[in-house]
Amino acid sequence: MLKIAVFDTQDSARRIENSLVNILFDKCEFGYEEYTNPKKTLETDFTDFDYDIAFIEIDSEVFPGLEIARRIRESGNIKTEIIFMTADDSYALLGYKLKVFDYLIKPVPIRTIAETLERYFCYFESDDDNYFSFKVSGTIQKVRLDDIFYFTSNGRKCIIVNTRADCEFYAKLDEVETMLNENDFIRVHQSYIVNIHCIKGLTKDGMTLNNGLFVPISQRRYAEVKAKFMKYLNITE
Repeated sequence: MLKIAVFDTQDSARRIENSLVNILFDKCEFGYEEYTNPKKTLETDFTDFDYDIAFIEIDSEVFPGLEIARRIRESGNIKTEIIFMTADDSYALLGYKLKVFDYLIKPVPIRTIAETLERYFCYFESDDDNYFSFKVSGTIQKVRLDDIFYFTSNGRKCIIVNTRADCEFYAKLDEVETMLNENDFIRVHQSYIVNIHCIKGLTKDGMTLNNGLFVPISQRRYAEVKAKFMKYLNITE
């Protein structure tokens, strides 16, 4: 079941609800909850906020949506896809920093909401082979493999650095390596497994990824990494 939360004034939230009923009635089963009281909403503990999508009004004079979005992300929640709604388009950059799925300008027509939800379904209902799945606090979560830059380890935790919010879960990098296709991901260091499709440049010291990040390469792995990367590029020495 698709679980949706809406943070907005009562009248506006009711309009969103009506749109969702029209769009999703024949498509899927969904649950819906409104948060229309700003004061009570700011008292909410978002640690167990278990929703797939959150529509959030971010006009501070109407609803404290930006603070709510921050609290959702700061709670460690990477599952909930946040959709900003506002009459002002000046918050777009901040939306990027908070890993927002979409940014809708009010008044939002039902067609626009339908298009956003269709993108959501296309993104998250793809074949599971395109995802890396992991468990956090007993809940299975997943990240698209194409969105992952690299895996790294920090003590007992593994971190997935990706195009959205970085993910942490308990696992050894050796275990993660066995779950990945060796043609798509390369172990370049004791502490790093890199998506070969994201490598922009390679030297003996390390590699630059297409998002600008630099990842070190251990000397004992350099020859193997170079050979795999050149094979990926279809280059022969």
